[in-house]
Amino acid sequence: DEGPGGDIVVFARSDARSAVSLDEALWRVQAFADAGADALFVDALRTREELKAFCAVAPGVPKMANMLEGGGSTPICTPAELQDMGFTVVAYPLSLLAASVRAMETALGGIRDAGYPPEGLLPTFGELQEVVGFPRYYEEEARYDTTSSK
Repeated sequence: DEGPGGDIVVFARSDARSAVSLDEALWRVQAFADAGADALFVDALRTREELKAFCAVAPGVPKMANMLEGGGSTPICTPAELQDMGFTVVAYPLSLLAASVRAMETALGGIRDAGYPPEGLLPTFGELQEVVGFPRYYEEEARYDTTSSK
């Protein structure tokens, strides 16, 4: 048992809103909180009122909202709106993937049309290395290097 203050966080999820009812989903997340869940999530809440009702359950236990871009059941709310309702964690599960797809389409279109992606679209190689963590990797590599004298 990790207990409070440990490294493991238990997010308890209920899909009962879609499968049964809002009342069942709220009952379940209260039971999860009573059993010691660290955070709560109800999938597919359908209105702002349902989002608020969820946040009223188990005060003090963090709640997560899922802002499924472009087609989920839950209304898209701003981070400020969600915070005002009582949410402390928000997932935007498709934003980065969708933005990446558009960037890839743009880059490939540039290669197709001009032989190279549009100017300014790509970071420098040094910037790319920094973003993906190469400097830290190189530090770790040097720390464990047994092939050269130090």
